[in-house]
Amino acid sequence: MAFNAEQKKIYDLFSRNTYGIPRNQRRYVWQERNWEELYEDIVYSITSGTSHFLGSFVLKDEGRKNGIPNFTIIDGQQRIVTLTILLGSILYKLRKENLMDDFEGTKLYLFTKDDKAKETSIVNSDYHLSLDRIICLIRDLSDEEFNKTSLTKLLEKGCVNKKRDKNIIDAFKYFTTKINESADSDNPGFIIKLRDMTVNISYISIISSSEEDSYTIFEILNARGTELEDYELLKNYIMRYIQPEINRDKAKSIWMDIENTIGTDFKKFIKHYATHKCKYKTNSMSVYKIIQREYKARNTEELLLDLQKKSTYYSKIIDPQHTCNLNSVEFRVLSFFRKKRQEQLRPVLLSIMHHHDIGDISNSSYEHILEFLYNFYVCYNIIGEESSNKLTNVVYKYAVQIENDYSDNLLNQFMADLKMKLPNKEIFQNAFKNIGYSKYNTFYEGEKNKDRVQTVLEVLERYLNNGFCMPDFTIEHVLNDSDCMENGQIGNLLPLECSINTNLKNGSFNDKIKKYEESNYKTTRGFCNRFRNEKSFNPSKRTEYLSNLFYENILSLKH
Repeated sequence: MAFNAEQKKIYDLFSRNTYGIPRNQRRYVWQERNWEELYEDIVYSITSGTSHFLGSFVLKDEGRKNGIPNFTIIDGQQRIVTLTILLGSILYKLRKENLMDDFEGTKLYLFTKDDKAKETSIVNSDYHLSLDRIICLIRDLSDEEFNKTSLTKLLEKGCVNKKRDKNIIDAFKYFTTKINESADSDNPGFIIKLRDMTVNISYISIISSSEEDSYTIFEILNARGTELEDYELLKNYIMRYIQPEINRDKAKSIWMDIENTIGTDFKKFIKHYATHKCKYKTNSMSVYKIIQREYKARNTEELLLDLQKKSTYYSKIIDPQHTCNLNSVEFRVLSFFRKKRQEQLRPVLLSIMHHHDIGDISNSSYEHILEFLYNFYVCYNIIGEESSNKLTNVVYKYAVQIENDYSDNLLNQFMADLKMKLPNKEIFQNAFKNIGYSKYNTFYEGEKNKDRVQTVLEVLERYLNNGFCMPDFTIEHVLNDSDCMENGQIGNLLPLECSINTNLKNGSFNDKIKKYEESNYKTTRGFCNRFRNEKSFNPSKRTEYLSNLFYENILSLKH
C-alpha cells in the first residue's frame, strides 16, 4: 500500500490545488454545534496564541488538470467544506468593509489559476453546487450590486437547491453572523486574525495514488466508527473490495440509487438489513462490523446488489403511499404500520417480501401473512397495549432464519411463536373492556383512545364486509356518552358516516336505529338487525360479545 503522509497547514491545502467531492460522496451534514466548536477553537487559538490541529485528511491523487494538482477527498469532506465556507464568509466580510487588499489575498485560498490563466474554485462539490456559486457571487458581483445586496439575498441568489443545500446556506449565515459580532469597532483587526489563524491550522495530509489504497486508509482511520455512521463505513468497505476496479463506477451508481430510494431512513435501513441478513442484535458489535464479518471481503458485489434489492422492499415499508404495484392488502397493512410507526417488524417483513418476490411464498399466502401481522399488532399493541420492544428476540430470530433458510414450516413456527406472546382469553377480554372513547369521561377521553376505537372498529368492519372499510368514519355513541361512563366503552360505539351522525344529536334509541339503517357500514346495519326489536340495549354485553368475536374469529387468537 503506497501513500504519503505529512503534517501540513491549511494554507498548503488551499494553495494551487483543486479538490473534488464526487456526487456519490457523503452529503454535507455538519450543523451549528459543529460550526460552533470549530469557530470557538479558532478564536481560542487567536487569544491564546496556540495552534489548532484538525486531524487527518485522506486524499486520492488524480494527477494534474491544466497544470493544477487535483485530488479527490476520501476522508475530511465535512471539515474541508466547512473551512471553505468559513473563508468564504471572511471574504464576504472583507469586501463589505472595503478591505480590498486583504480581499484579494484571501481569494487565493478559494480560487486558483490553471496554465491557461483560467480561475477555478479550489473546492468543488458535484452535489452541493451552491457552495461554488455563492463564493463566485461574492467575488464577481459588481461593487454597486454587492453593496446593495444583503447576505440573505446573496445566498438566495446563489442557492441551487434549498433542500439539498440547506446546511451550506445555514453555515454561511452562522459564520457571517459570528464574524459580525466579533469584528466590531473595538476589534478592527479581528477579521485578518481570523483568516490567518484559519489558514495556519495544522492537519495530517495522507495522499494515496490508488483508489483501493485510499479506501483502505479510510477504513483504518475510522476503524472504531467514531466519526462516521455505519452505513458510510459500509459504503467505503464495498467500494474498496469491489473487483475488478473498473466496476467501482457502477458500484457508486448503485449506491446512489439505494440512497435515493431510501432517503432519510438510510440508517434504519442498514440496521434492519443487518438484522434480517446477518443475525445482528442491538448492543452487540456495530452494524458495519456485523455485515463486514458476514462477507469477509468476499461476494462484495453480491452484497451491494442485495442491498439494492432490499432497498426496494424497504421503500414499500416506509413509503407505501408513493409506491407503485402494491396490492390492496400490502397497501393497507404497510400504510397502517407506517401510520402507527411500527418499526419492530421491518426486518422480518424484508425477509418475507424477499421470498414472496422470488416465488417461495404464493400471493395468497403472502396476503395471509400480512393480515396475520396486522391482526397480531392490533391485538398485541392496540388492544393489549403491549410494547413492541418485547418482540425483539422473536423478530430477530426468525428474520434471519426466514431470509437464509426459508421453509413453510419455519414461517408457520414464526407465527406460532408470535401467538405465544399474545395474552390468554381472560386477559384479552379485560383489556378489550378498556377500549372506549368519550368526551365526558376522563377514562375514555383523548386522541389515543379515539385512535384505538377507530382501529378496532375498522378491523371489525373489514371482517364483516369482506375486507372492505370506507375511510374517515365518525364514531357514533348509541347511548348518550354523557349519561354514564359505561356508554363510552367500545360496545356502545359504531362506525357511521358524518352526514348521518350530524343529524342524530340526542335522539331516542328507536329513532337512531332508523337512521342507522341508511348507513353503508355493515357493522352498523348488522347492529340494527340485532337490536331493532329489543326493548333495551346493554353496552357491556355487546362489549363482551365483541371481545369473543375478536378473540375466537377475527384475530384467530385461540392457542
